[in-house]
Amino acid sequence: MRFGIRHALVGGLCVGLALVASCSQPPGEPSGDRFGTVGFQLQGVPGVTFNTVNWSIANAGTGFSRSGSVNVQESNTLTFQVGGLPAGGGYLITLTATTVGGTFNCAGSASFTVSAGSAVGVAVTLACTPPAPDAGSVIVTGTTVVCETVTSLSAAPLETNSTITLSATASAGAAAPVFAWSATAGTFDNPASASPTFTCPATPGAVTITVSLGSNDAACGAAAASASITVTCDAPDPTFTNVYADIIGLRCVSCHHPGGSGVTVGMLDMGTEATAYANLVGVPVAGTGAGTSGVTCASQAPGLLRVAANNVNDSALYLKTSSKLAGTNPPCGSPMPLPATAAPLTQGQIDLIAGWINAGAPNN
Repeated sequence: MRFGIRHALVGGLCVGLALVASCSQPPGEPSGDRFGTVGFQLQGVPGVTFNTVNWSIANAGTGFSRSGSVNVQESNTLTFQVGGLPAGGGYLITLTATTVGGTFNCAGSASFTVSAGSAVGVAVTLACTPPAPDAGSVIVTGTTVVCETVTSLSAAPLETNSTITLSATASAGAAAPVFAWSATAGTFDNPASASPTFTCPATPGAVTITVSLGSNDAACGAAAASASITVTCDAPDPTFTNVYADIIGLRCVSCHHPGGSGVTVGMLDMGTEATAYANLVGVPVAGTGAGTSGVTCASQAPGLLRVAANNVNDSALYLKTSSKLAGTNPPCGSPMPLPATAAPLTQGQIDLIAGWINAGAPNN
């Protein structure tokens, strides 16, 4: 039995259950005035195919029920008649069918009253809907976070032998950005500041400076937002101020201060810049420890000076520091800086000492 669907979603198939012309009692049905007959005719939309329509008639008040099915595979309409229904009201007929291929499940019902000795027609509407889908659904609730971003990075100057002023700004939503500065060499006065000052290392060359934001939300990725800039650090000017700030103050004063072994054994106080200059330039060596060389510096006086202007080869400051980098022994005492496990000065630092001495070892 074929009907057509007018829309992609079928709201219902019209079923007309028309009065059947014959009012005679079908064979096998009870006879008498207490029974009636009901006739049905299904008129559908062309294109929908049923093979079987199931029906059931029930009367809740009397407990009457009857059911069956109609094979409509070779029919263009559904027409059937049910007789022998006891007269009275409260009847309900239910029709169910599934289209060929299971495209739609259809069902409908209607109430009717049976009159004794007569046939009635009943109109039923079948509502056809697709079967329940196999797939499920998901309800998605989305939230947003503001990922940290470095919005600007400034550095001035980009080339120097001294310090560089840095500045960064960042976007971090409602949170305050957390800055962390790092560099391939050199130091910062405050690496957690948005605007730190960077000091170039003693060894000249290109230095990459990076600012990172350390409080990014996990949804933004494991790595915090960052930005980098490359600056050029020149060799420091060969002045005593730079020698003291970049070398003596960082690597020597920890021993060469009043009460330290550099004073009690090495006989050299460099606790301040002025004291260091006065005790270095033109002053003979005076240390009492033989060190790794096996020779005390006091035994070399007055021939060897701590600093001989314009002559690095007669300057113990240069010879003791350069020998440690070269892995050799100086003329007296031990290579510097001590202890023996301490790292030697870099070649750039030694070159700074040599440049200052060869420039006349001025107090500048």
